[in-house]
Amino acid sequence: MGRFGKSIKLDSTITKYYFIIILYESIDKLFGTVYVAHMGIRGLTSFQIGQVLAIASIALSVLDFPTGNIADKYGRKRSLVLGFFIWSIGLLVFFQANNLFTFILSILFWAAGVALISGTPGAWFVDEITKEGRAHLKAKVFPNANAISLIFGAIIALLSSVLAIGRPDFPLLVAGIMALGTSIILIFILNENYGDRAISFRKALVRNTIDIFKSTTMRLILIYSMTGIIAFQTFVMIWQLYMVKELKLSTAYLGFTMAIFLVVLAVGNSLAGILLKRFEGVKVSIMGQSLIAIGSITIASHASIVAFYLGASLIELGLGIDKSASSVWVHDLIPSERRASYISAISAAGSLFGFTIPLVSGYIADQIGFRYNWLLAFIGSIITITLLIKIGTKIRTVREVIENVEESN
Repeated sequence: MGRFGKSIKLDSTITKYYFIIILYESIDKLFGTVYVAHMGIRGLTSFQIGQVLAIASIALSVLDFPTGNIADKYGRKRSLVLGFFIWSIGLLVFFQANNLFTFILSILFWAAGVALISGTPGAWFVDEITKEGRAHLKAKVFPNANAISLIFGAIIALLSSVLAIGRPDFPLLVAGIMALGTSIILIFILNENYGDRAISFRKALVRNTIDIFKSTTMRLILIYSMTGIIAFQTFVMIWQLYMVKELKLSTAYLGFTMAIFLVVLAVGNSLAGILLKRFEGVKVSIMGQSLIAIGSITIASHASIVAFYLGASLIELGLGIDKSASSVWVHDLIPSERRASYISAISAAGSLFGFTIPLVSGYIADQIGFRYNWLLAFIGSIITITLLIKIGTKIRTVREVIENVEESN
């Protein structure tokens, strides 16, 4: 079981959290391995695919924050059950889609389901272990849960390659069925927990919005979520098309490539757990974004298979490090009773800005070539590093003020 197994007993709360994250990651990767290629095979152009992804981001930005407030007031368990159910509808409609309108319809269901799930597992878990007096475990559980789920995702990606032989859309059908099954299972295994239930939904929405924008630190985190999505969205939008259209690789390599990326992403998540023991969380995020910048410029510099796999692996490693690190240090800045609401607001900010990236990426790919997309990812990571430096400075300043007040008392 190793050092992690010795330090943390896999009890009911942790095991349930692992279960949710593993199932979510597996379903997401069944979808993610083939969805862009699936739209291309069904006749959509790169710009039309960008339109679908842009609409997905807009829908997420509109739905994410309200659904976080719903989870806090009406229950995180209810939010997860309903989220997986609606997600399953979106996946199954996407599986059947063969024109732009149907793809847009399916992606709206997809967005609604993902919005209900977004941030809720973490909020549910943190408050459960906090009630048990073990809040400190999140620094170990989050990186390890992410790493383990990504290993499962890599296996699923390889499996999707087998499933896609002769039927490229079959992984989408399996993903829809799994999401439906997960929704049913969660009804029976989760305890319900809540945020602030005393205040009305409308008042909570208004109050949380005002409080988020009043906080300098939260404003910086919202902007970080927006700029941090530039490289991520560009990578998600382009890598499958880049392999098939620019490098002329067969679609049969997509599942294999996704598996490699997920293993590297898992390594990044595990590495974040190690780095968090030695460095502040924001500094670890900066390390992750630096790797993304290096990987992006590597692919942009050389249009070759070797440069692509090397650069993409660095990007995935950086994404894993930043994601796990931020999942820890962001939670430290959020009040318990508003946890799902604030996490959803951060996600919504990223989606609100992120809807432009698929459109820009698709346009760049169609008009001037794929290589310039990697330059866009590089610029996004540099901007994000600058913001992270500001966030780290702000957090340290606040911490010093608190320490000085405590010493004076």
